[in-house]
Amino acid sequence: MNLLVTGTKGYRKGFIASRFCELYKKKYDITEYEHDIRTGEFVDEYDAVLHLAAMAGVRRSHDEPDLYWDVNVKASQRLFDFYSDRDVPIVYASSSSIYEWWLSPYANTKWVMEFIAPVYSIGLRFHTVYGPNSREDMLYDMLQKKNVSYLTNHTRDWTHVDDVCSAIELCIDDFDDMYHHAAIDVGNGAPVSVVDMANKVWEGNNLPVREVTGEREHTLANPEILNQYGWTAKHHVLDDE
Repeated sequence: MNLLVTGTKGYRKGFIASRFCELYKKKYDITEYEHDIRTGEFVDEYDAVLHLAAMAGVRRSHDEPDLYWDVNVKASQRLFDFYSDRDVPIVYASSSSIYEWWLSPYANTKWVMEFIAPVYSIGLRFHTVYGPNSREDMLYDMLQKKNVSYLTNHTRDWTHVDDVCSAIELCIDDFDDMYHHAAIDVGNGAPVSVVDMANKVWEGNNLPVREVTGEREHTLANPEILNQYGWTAKHHVLDDE
């Protein structure tokens, strides 16, 4: 299969896309999209598209809402239009944030992405992805580096990037059986508090707990659809070393 993957290079490098390419480079004939998805050209030579390029990060989106809209909505619309006109299957990154889409510009852009996505596509609602080579502004990475000044009372459905990648693989391979679901949760279905996760990653941290607004307090995936097709999460944030 000739597979185009966005989000590994160029304007906004994402660790999910990079990890997927690393894990599945021998299974698929992968082309990493090298251009800015807002302006770059698309070509008609792929069997499927994995669209993971995005502006991520809830808190940053409050400071740069126009940039998030340009990248996540306008640029995605260009890609959707090009490949849907050619009946190319598209698997794209949505987010658990869409369940309370009004809380942040980031959440709003992901909600709109699902609204404008073509019928022949699957949106994956990733729930708090963690793992190797994550972005430096992600809490799990910051805790590993002991670069955190406070915690929150939030709970999160922490999902290992390798489990995310296996869910992507399933959706690509079984696309014609699954695309009628339109959008699918990706997560363990087992939330863990930020405090408990932090105590696991950084023992004896003694970090204060603060209130933070503008993002969801609790997230919980329903992986039932993925489970029906044989997917189960193999990692749990409190068990991983």
